[in-house]
Amino acid sequence: MTKYNSPALVKGLDIIEYLSMQAVDQSQTEIATGINKKPNEIYRMLVCLEERGYIIKSHVSGKYKLSLKLYYLAHRHPPLYALRSAAFYPMQELAGFSKQSCHMSILNFDELLIVSECSSPGPVSLSVEVGSRFPLFNSTSGRIMLSQLKEEEQLTYLNRNANFSDLNEVDKLDYLSEIKLVAEKGYDLKESETTKGVIDIGVPIYIPEINILGALVVTMLSGQVQELLGSDKILNKIKETVKSIKKNLGVDL
Repeated sequence: MTKYNSPALVKGLDIIEYLSMQAVDQSQTEIATGINKKPNEIYRMLVCLEERGYIIKSHVSGKYKLSLKLYYLAHRHPPLYALRSAAFYPMQELAGFSKQSCHMSILNFDELLIVSECSSPGPVSLSVEVGSRFPLFNSTSGRIMLSQLKEEEQLTYLNRNANFSDLNEVDKLDYLSEIKLVAEKGYDLKESETTKGVIDIGVPIYIPEINILGALVVTMLSGQVQELLGSDKILNKIKETVKSIKKNLGVDL
């Protein structure tokens, strides 16, 4: 139960969040069904959102879709814009050096948010779409971010994840031990839990000056990385990239 009730705002946000998950345009009736409202309850919300430019109504079908306004607003946010700008060239250099794709994510509420991505210059490329969100639990970037927090903070985030909450106490302790090991090493290297045949290696990006906690991760096909993983070349390059990002932000001079 929220402390203050704002039905109109809630309906507007429900519409935006619902449309963000749809692959095709949605009618007023489909949207209403999707958010458990009656079509007439959301008419004024749709008109308002269209007038403000958050959604677009097709002149042909009369159906709605999200505009790019939210994307524009998010990328105009000063700390995020500064981070993306500072990381652009260092991440390109990292991708060129490793011949692999890399991505940067930040802690965003209870999830990690992909804020920048650079594809491999080679013919085969693994990429993660900017704007994608993933749970902190059971991800390389998530473990890296959690490793920078105190244990009570780690549990606060993890206990809000249903998959972690369903684990028995032994498995929970084992997972916390994994995070502790990441903190001690300063990096994480593990086969991806979401994509078979892919190895992730990454390090934390902690920039308290702009309240950013994130991770920079290189994703590699396991059959392509024996030489890189056989030495510290790739890990050292990722750490060097983080230093370059901080230097570009003016916080690690």
